[in-house]
Amino acid sequence: MNGKTFAVVFSGKIAEGASVEQVKGNVAKLFKVEVAKVERLFSGARVAIKKGLDETSAKKYQMALAKAGALCEVVKVAAPAAESPTAAVTSPKPPRAAAAASGAAQADSPGLTKSVVKPAPGTLGEFDHVTLEQPGVVLVEHQEVAPPQFDLGGLRLDEPGATLAEHEEVAPPEVDTSGLTVAETGAELGEAETVAPIQVDLSGLSMDEPGATLVEHDEVPEPHIDTSKLSVS
Repeated sequence: MNGKTFAVVFSGKIAEGASVEQVKGNVAKLFKVEVAKVERLFSGARVAIKKGLDETSAKKYQMALAKAGALCEVVKVAAPAAESPTAAVTSPKPPRAAAAASGAAQADSPGLTKSVVKPAPGTLGEFDHVTLEQPGVVLVEHQEVAPPQFDLGGLRLDEPGATLAEHEEVAPPEVDTSGLTVAETGAELGEAETVAPIQVDLSGLSMDEPGATLVEHDEVPEPHIDTSKLSVS
């Protein structure tokens, strides 16, 4: 036998003070699935969350689920009884004794036996990263913050409708326009000045026929790069 005969069984029992919705969310977060996929675990029926574990691994699952608020049991699953080589040659039993033996065999058939709650281990192993607190744990202590102090001694409120400031008439600015005149419509405001054209000496320039080669192509030798001392890791 390899000793992996333990199962983690959940029947919907949750930690005191926790709500079902809260525990569902914690369990879904623990197994990294959507909440809808853990709904069936909370039907009240006994559900084996994990089977085929050794006792140490089963306790780790139990402790991790307990931190999420789901109280599970570690249950030992009975191993199938091996048939004795001499069983086939034993003398047959009377019908009544055979029936009684058959009933006893059915009672001892492989399946879930007596539920035993195992003590949780000291460490979680692969679940050490889980940081869910117990329901109701105070994560941050409340600190009293003193209200701000404002000095309002120099302020007062006037009655509604009171005039806070008297309106002062501001005289319009005095602008002297006596020296300005307006010309007639279409009048020339300034005499046009004749600008001499720019003199550009083009005597030293010539134009080749279309398609002529203006610059001869020079062959450039390919660069020689020594890569003998390079290596690829």
